[in-house]
Order: sequence, then structure tokens, then C-alpha cells
Amino acid sequence: MTLTGGGLAVTTTATATANLSYTNTVSAITLINRGLGYRSNPTVSITGGGGTGATARSSRAYGYDYGRVYLITSMSQTRSGARGMAQAELASPVIGAVFPAALTLNGPNPTIEDMPNSNVYKIDGTDKNSCSGLQDPLRPAIGGFDNPDADPATNSVDTIIDAIPDARLDHYIGLGDTPSVVNVYGSLGETFRTPWGLKDFIDHVAGTTGAYVYGNNPGSINLGSAASPSVVYVDGDLRLSGNPSGYGILVVTGTLEMKGSFQWHGIVLVVGDGKVEYSGGGVPEIDGTVFVSKIWDNYTDKNLLGEVGTPSFDWNGGGGNGIYYDHCWVQNLIPMIEYDAPPSTRPLKILSTRTVSY
Repeated sequence: MTLTGGGLAVTTTATATANLSYTNTVSAITLINRGLGYRSNPTVSITGGGGTGATARSSRAYGYDYGRVYLITSMSQTRSGARGMAQAELASPVIGAVFPAALTLNGPNPTIEDMPNSNVYKIDGTDKNSCSGLQDPLRPAIGGFDNPDADPATNSVDTIIDAIPDARLDHYIGLGDTPSVVNVYGSLGETFRTPWGLKDFIDHVAGTTGAYVYGNNPGSINLGSAASPSVVYVDGDLRLSGNPSGYGILVVTGTLEMKGSFQWHGIVLVVGDGKVEYSGGGVPEIDGTVFVSKIWDNYTDKNLLGEVGTPSFDWNGGGGNGIYYDHCWVQNLIPMIEYDAPPSTRPLKILSTRTVSY
């Protein structure tokens, strides 16, 4: 198998092999090297083996990019012959789509009116790994947003913990202490902690080929299926009640209101007004991740804020289940969005400096 094209920016080419089944057809493709630097999906060709007709297509991962680390060495020499050398490690910023927790409240000092007091409700950052793949590392149950440089200082993590009923602290499971509520500001990267970065991402969701785009308060939406997840963009509010079960990527720019036993497998982005409301009993469950962020004044005018605003999360009522991180419904869905993060405008970050003996 050969993979060609794709606007390769770095000469690290992806490689794979095709495996035959007992009926002399190609039954599987093993990716040996994922490559690096592809700017579009490369073309796949299958040759040899004495057969014909097998075809395949590639899908480039459009998710987060942890950037690069550079080691810079410099030397200077004076007129008298004295010499000196210095080294510095520099890193480019994290960019792209980053989902650091089961639930991420992506903004300072979130407004939380209620958190469930149900004995069976949980938010769990342990990878559910429903596809039986390589399990992701443990993540926080809830990610808070506290910029260490904020003035005045914010208290998002404390606000979230204070909203959790004392008898249910152990129902928030994942990375860190109990309850698992962690400041994820540093891991969000430049794209997902800025209004313009998030706006660019949801615009790409709406513009994805085959996406279902709705206006405010649609009576129903395409729910997709486990075999064929949907990309759904709602420009305004969305109310889900009863027992719908959806699959894929869901963006709501207004208020997401849920009632009953609503279920979703995939990525839920409430980005825009940044408001989530749940009321009533039932057994609502989200397997994947939920990301809530306020980036503008309202979904009608769409005037971007200078910094991400205060998100709102209100989960009032009984019932069970909850929100469970599942990389199979997160990382495996991100390539559905043909998204390249805008280039960073920030300088490289200095990780370390040192003098070197010459």
C-alpha cells in the first residue's frame, strides 16, 4: 500500500499494509506509521498480491496538535577569541480541538444553579472505551477554567466543587482528588480557550459536507446512528425531551435544554451562549464529552467577547446515569470535521535555557 499527496509539509510518510482474508479479498489494513505533516487526506493505492480492484480512502485526524519542541544552540566569539555557547528549548503552542474532561466548563466563574443529588448519577473521566481500543489516560470528571494570570483571580474550580452535594462528592470520578474537578486551562491550547478559536471550529462544523444545520428551536434533529454518526449544528436553542438517542457531533449555539431520558454518544458542544439546562427525572446519559463555553453576547448578534465568558450549567432533578468520557465517541469522531486550526500568533514558549561548555 502507498499513501501519496496530502500536502505533506514534513517528510514523514505514512505507511500501511493490506491483509488478506481466507476468501482472497482484502479484509483489513494495518497502519504501520501514521506519518506527520499532512494538510489534506492522502490518496491510497493498493497494488501487488496478484489481485485487482481493492480500494481504500484515508482520513486525516483534524484534532489537537501538541506542537513541537525545538532545541536551539547558539555560539558567540569575541575579538579576543573568547567563546561561549548557550541552548534553549522552545515549544510551539497547543492548537486544535482539545476535549480535556468528561465535562468541560470552559470559562471563568461558571454559573451553576444545581448539580444532581441522585444516588446513581455520575460524571466519570475514566475512558469507557466502548470500542475496545487503546484506552485513553484518566481525565478529570469536570474541567474548570482558571487562568493563572487573571486579574482579579477567578475561582472556577472552587465554584464547581461547592455546587456538588456533599453526599455525592465521590460520584465525580477521574484524574486528581475526589471530587475530580481540575483546572484544565493549561491543556486547552490556544484554539479552545479563545472566542475566535472556538468560533472558527464551530463554523467548520456547520460547513462540514453532509452536516445537518438547523435554525433556532428545531422541532427535531437528525440523530444519526452508531454505524453512521451525524454532524448536527443548531444555530440557536435546542430542546430534547423524551427518549431520543443520538450519535455524532452536536453543536448548540444557544441553550441546550434536556428532559427525560435523552442520550447522546459523541461530542456535545454548547458553544455560543454557553448554557446547559436539564430538568426532570429519567436516565439521561452522554457517552463521549460535553464542552460548554460562552464566546459571544448572544446567538443572534454573535458579537464575540474579548475573552471567553461565564458558562452556565444547571442540572436539576432526579434520575441517574450521567456523563461518561469515551474516546471512541470523541477522538474517533473528530476527523469527521475537516478542520485546520488557525496558525498561532504567539511567540514560542521558553521551556529551559542553559550555558554549554565549549
